[in-house]
Amino acid sequence: MAGKWCDEGEYRVADILFGSQAVDATLYLGLYKDVSEPAENATLAGLTEESAAGYARIALARGSWVISGDAASFAQQTFTAAAAWGLVYGYFVGTTPDDGGKLLCVEDFSDGPYDVGNGDSIKVTPKITVA
Repeated sequence: MAGKWCDEGEYRVADILFGSQAVDATLYLGLYKDVSEPAENATLAGLTEESAAGYARIALARGSWVISGDAASFAQQTFTAAAAWGLVYGYFVGTTPDDGGKLLCVEDFSDGPYDVGNGDSIKVTPKITVA
């Protein structure tokens, strides 16, 4: 994900590094249907997340990211629809499998949106740039 960090993500990193927040053992990759890329002050609860059959956030385990310079990337992940999902505009990384956590970062698909039909898949390779 070379997209933008959200305020919650920036604050979370600062609190982990310089405060008392424990490191998250797992992060979660999800898809959103918002037509415009969510703003910097967006939250997980404020996203219009995919919710149709077959959709669930994908767990990204700590220690499985590959660090190279100012970027962290995770192996490609696949979402497969069990019903028509319609238009999906981008993806995000959050701290929980539900809306109770923090939204770290978001990115619109550069070649999207994708019109996802029953049985279609979306493949995402999460990449977060720190610089």
